[in-house]
Amino acid sequence: MPQDEREELMAAFAAIVYERGYALTELHEVADRAGVTPAAMGRYWSGELDCLLDTVATFTHQLFGRAGAAFMRADGDGPRALHAALTTVLHDLARAPEMTYMSVVELPRLGPLAHERQARTVALFGELLSAGFAGLHELPPSPETVALCLGGGIWEAVRRHAVERRLHELPDALPAISHVCVSTFYDLDEARRVSSLAA
Repeated sequence: MPQDEREELMAAFAAIVYERGYALTELHEVADRAGVTPAAMGRYWSGELDCLLDTVATFTHQLFGRAGAAFMRADGDGPRALHAALTTVLHDLARAPEMTYMSVVELPRLGPLAHERQARTVALFGELLSAGFAGLHELPPSPETVALCLGGGIWEAVRRHAVERRLHELPDALPAISHVCVSTFYDLDEARRVSSLAA
């Protein structure tokens, strides 16, 4: 939910991008929809690219803040913490289809700069998942690669739901995603245990 004028403008920008695509979105249209002057938009962003990058960065930061909080509420139960963080991520992405679509579909179309941002986002997924290594007695070979594989797989699942305009169905993928992640870090029994927890 937008917390201030800047975030309200970001939400309006994301909604227009979702409707017609980034290439056909202009800041003056966002200003019209939001009921502000173009000068108000100019206080925050110099152009559409600046707005897109700032919006995606803000959305990603808030998403992982909420996922981290969910993880910490599990009180040392590693499998439950990982499941809770994944639950938060998937449900939040589904509840914000415009922001999610812009982040995983429109942003990667913008070339090398966007690819660098995408790599950082996948790395954030990896950091979230790599917390699972903390509870293991024996680390797998190349933990960073394991986290990258899991993070990249989650990214692709989200991207496909976004491309097909099925983000509302993303929470339905939670049992499978949680199973793969939790069983990779712990075991099948733990994956089954946490999958029975309420979302």
